[in-house]
Amino acid sequence: MDIEKKIRDEIVEASKLINDRGGSYGNAVDNHVDIKNMWNTLLRNKLSANLTTVDVATLLIALKMARLMKSPDHKDSMQDIICYAGIMVALSEHEEKQKNIIENITKFQGDYDAANRKA
Repeated sequence: MDIEKKIRDEIVEASKLINDRGGSYGNAVDNHVDIKNMWNTLLRNKLSANLTTVDVATLLIALKMARLMKSPDHKDSMQDIICYAGIMVALSEHEEKQKNIIENITKFQGDYDAANRKA
């Protein structure tokens, strides 16, 4: 058995779940934003800082891992972990771009109109 092919096949099969579930839950990134907002609201008196969307993906992976401890052969949980890890990569890149935008806004000290005239 070609293990690399088997791994690729499993990743491709798992990635199809994102599209399938997208029909029910919407865009994966938007869904993680919704979950983050809901969890931050529910846990607002218990957290020292707000959760990020990457935290959401991490916690969902942990949930699936806990389930696998009881049902180690449950393929759906394994596929979900693959999907959440892929979503986490996208979310991480998205959060980094947002941080850069906020950083640029906070650094801006000039006249907006003058800055636009230079461009």
